[in-house]
Amino acid sequence: MMAMNPAYNASDSPAGMANTNGGSALPTILVPDRNLGIDQDERRLNQLGYRQEYRRVMSPFQQWAYTFSYTAPLGFITGYYGYMYSYGGPVTIFWGFLATTLGTLCMAFAMAEVISAFPTLGSVYYWVAQLVPKKQAPIVSWFVGWVYLIGSFCGTALNEYLLAQLIATIFLLATGGAQGGGHSMSNKAVAGVTAALFVLHFCVSIVSTKWLGHLSSIGAWFQILSIVVIAITLLAISPKYQSARFLFTHFVHAPDKGIKSSVLVVCLGLPYFQSILTGFEVGSHVVEEVVTAATAGPRAMIRSVYVTASTEFVLLLVMTLCIQDPQNLFNKQTATGGGNVTAASQIFYDCFHAKYKHGTAGAVVFTALAGGSLFFGNITNVTLTARMAYAMARDEALPGYKYWGKLTKRERIPLIATILTVIGSFISTLPALGSNVAFTAITAMSTITAYVPYSVVLICRHAFVDNNFKPGPFSLGPYAIWIGGWGATWGLLMSLLFCFPPSFPVTATTLNYASISMVGCMLVGAIYWVLAGRKNYHGPRRTIVETTDVERSTTST
Repeated sequence: MMAMNPAYNASDSPAGMANTNGGSALPTILVPDRNLGIDQDERRLNQLGYRQEYRRVMSPFQQWAYTFSYTAPLGFITGYYGYMYSYGGPVTIFWGFLATTLGTLCMAFAMAEVISAFPTLGSVYYWVAQLVPKKQAPIVSWFVGWVYLIGSFCGTALNEYLLAQLIATIFLLATGGAQGGGHSMSNKAVAGVTAALFVLHFCVSIVSTKWLGHLSSIGAWFQILSIVVIAITLLAISPKYQSARFLFTHFVHAPDKGIKSSVLVVCLGLPYFQSILTGFEVGSHVVEEVVTAATAGPRAMIRSVYVTASTEFVLLLVMTLCIQDPQNLFNKQTATGGGNVTAASQIFYDCFHAKYKHGTAGAVVFTALAGGSLFFGNITNVTLTARMAYAMARDEALPGYKYWGKLTKRERIPLIATILTVIGSFISTLPALGSNVAFTAITAMSTITAYVPYSVVLICRHAFVDNNFKPGPFSLGPYAIWIGGWGATWGLLMSLLFCFPPSFPVTATTLNYASISMVGCMLVGAIYWVLAGRKNYHGPRRTIVETTDVERSTTST
């Protein structure tokens, strides 16, 4: 099932190649069909219609590290633990996470086959353009890319907002805690911290590809070592552990949410697990900067899922096992002041306090490690969103594409696209300040806008039997239809669950605005498509035409 495809030949051209120029009036570059003097990665990129613009200085490990660092397992578990616990408790945390991991692995395996065949920038929107019939390719590809790009902005905003919230928790604890005269940061202060973080991430994200690879490696090791340190320390200092019965069977019926059905409680908890497994394909956004891309890409995608899931699963079990008093997680009369975002920090505090009669220092250090996890994760977030914007601008799919589709001369960095990413993502965080409803909507949008495109890719991979899909070196063989089918189904199911209201009865303050935001996103996209998109975008635009293509066209004429 995971075997490399022995029939793969780098000289094979993918289906739909003839339509990828899209009638663009921009000049193309003619290259010899033999592609003499270039390596296999560049040759394959030329066959996909693009000249080599980025520098291939990332190793396969660095590509995986880039993907793994994006998932920021420690940061998201710390930020989301309260949400996971409140919707089902340990039962959902254990069994729900296992189910979510299996569904995500199916998606990862199926999409790994696609990136192996098409190792180029653009990710989902490029893949869809190659998988659907030529006539429908432009509109389907554009909408998939548009939705995914909006989701990338939301994901970047979510990471930065969560990081700012963790900093606010650290500030509260360090100044005395909620019960000791500690100071809570105002919404304006949180906004200022968020803005400062975006400026810092902008400066870090415009480094060269070589340094980006090094930062990714550092980030990956930081994620793993931090989780190991926290897990071992909690197990070592906790005076008591929760029982196995508590760990595997205790159910928390969504307190104060007004939900009567236990099944619905579990279903509403699953999307939070899915959100912390989102992004396994982000390595595709640097695939043109990686050596042995057609094999490194799928391996990075699959490894990111099982390594991320393994580390998250261990940390979730340890944190749940070491809860000293479940009532403290959401109790306002505690050091952290209660709340979903601070529940994990309260676990840290309680463990250290039970052992040493003083929990502030330990909670601050562990929460700071979680903040570091999100910091490294958002380096990846900013760079991948900028590269996605660049890829779409390169194909004339965005307004102002002449500006966004530029790289710096020396380091070949999409500088203007990075500026757009930082400004757009910061604006996206503003509604969440002081509003749990807006925060839920951003969380949902960042996941829905990823898994809907994922599912569309897998559906297109198998729905169009005449697309002549030619697998790359990584192929699932006869299992592809079954794995891809369940992966697509799982992705759509999670997207649907993320549109459910988080509490009942549904009012203006409890409504999940993710579905409305999604409709608004599609409406804006439809308006742009009608006014300009359909005129400018004709599918991924080739920047290279092989001489054999020209000769064949001349002969047929």
